[in-house]
Amino acid sequence: MKENPSLEYYSFTFDAYAVDGQGTLQRGELEAAIFPPAHWSEASEKAGLICSCWQGSQWDHMESAIRFQELLLQLWRPAQSGTKDKNAASGAINQSKAYIDSNFAQPLTREKLAGLTGMSVAHYSRLFKKYVGRSPMEYLNSIRIRHAGDLLLRSELTLRDTANRVGYQDEFYFSRKFKSVTGISPSVYIKKQRTSTQIASMAHPYTSHLLALGLTPYAALVNNSRGSGHGLHNIISLGHDQPDLDRLADARPELIISFEPSDYAEPDKAFLFPHIAPTCTVPFEGEWREHFRIIARAVNRLDIAQQWLAAYEELAERLRVNVREKLADENVAVAQYEQGRFRLFGNRNLGTVLYNDLQLARPRQLLNVAHSALLTADQLSEYSIDHLILFTSGNTAQRNMIHHSLASQEAWKELRAVQQGNVYELGDSSLYSCYTSLAHELFLRRSSELLMSDMSRR
Repeated sequence: MKENPSLEYYSFTFDAYAVDGQGTLQRGELEAAIFPPAHWSEASEKAGLICSCWQGSQWDHMESAIRFQELLLQLWRPAQSGTKDKNAASGAINQSKAYIDSNFAQPLTREKLAGLTGMSVAHYSRLFKKYVGRSPMEYLNSIRIRHAGDLLLRSELTLRDTANRVGYQDEFYFSRKFKSVTGISPSVYIKKQRTSTQIASMAHPYTSHLLALGLTPYAALVNNSRGSGHGLHNIISLGHDQPDLDRLADARPELIISFEPSDYAEPDKAFLFPHIAPTCTVPFEGEWREHFRIIARAVNRLDIAQQWLAAYEELAERLRVNVREKLADENVAVAQYEQGRFRLFGNRNLGTVLYNDLQLARPRQLLNVAHSALLTADQLSEYSIDHLILFTSGNTAQRNMIHHSLASQEAWKELRAVQQGNVYELGDSSLYSCYTSLAHELFLRRSSELLMSDMSRR
């Protein structure tokens, strides 16, 4: 028999300073209220802003400290007596709603949900409908059907498995619920959405995947510095790096391809995507080939994706043989020079082309680097790098200044690749660095060309 888990809680106490009648600064204490009135998604957004401010100047640090104090005040300042009960009820319903969002696939009843809030079933149901606009079970079914629609588009699960994944034990009951919510059966839904022509891409990598499949999105995030502006003409721009909901709603897409909400700076916006159009959610975690297949499946082009990937693997194998024959076991690295430091790529993005597709040797320090490591010139010189592909930003004059500055640094001169004349300069990285199909194919070809030739060495 399992032991009952111990109850844990956090108690926050703050020092509060005030001037007494004699003009002396005295310290007192403020104990935080036990129930936070702010919903966590709002607090999370504010916390993200605090962290981003902290990365800047001293003035940004001060702004971050002020915003932190504001967050603490908002979270734990005791509510006024007239609104305390209302805040407590609203907070409890928000927490219950968040619980449903995270546990929709589990067996959930009104009784269980009400018990988690400490309310009677009738009182809980009444408050839930007041604050959410629908009953707990109606809300649960809408969340289940939304996730089911996503699964139907991006996977090959059977109707029974899809039903089980979202919390229904009976596939026929699931089909009836699906039709009552969406107006069409699951099979009609799949056929309709997979033949959509007005596709909105809410992520730069996924726009590239669509282009590789021969599809130009109807609307997308567009940012030339991220490489997603190339090859896009006469489309609706939905912003640069973060989605503009008003533009998305006005565009009226038939299908949205997106990250998980947690992968956006403002997750609450992403939760609204399914309310605008059916959404195919592609988790950013994972391997780019799987992203490619998921999107291809959602737009009914899986055969084209498989052909593209087969051609990519054939190209990678041919180039791998040639490059490895020339370099043998010499270590290769790729870095982006940014603000005086080097971002050295590990097992993702540019690194995956060198170390997985071309199977080149790497410095031992990069073996367990998931994405990248930011290094000074002194730290970089400690890496055994025989060949370095280097990206620099700016125009020709600015890049020349960067190389002139590097050439004057002793640590740079100590790098083995520099001493052997094996530094290859590629300029701007935007076309190559996105974790996606077209960018990887381009870098696969270009990096192999550089490593096989002396023409582009600095």
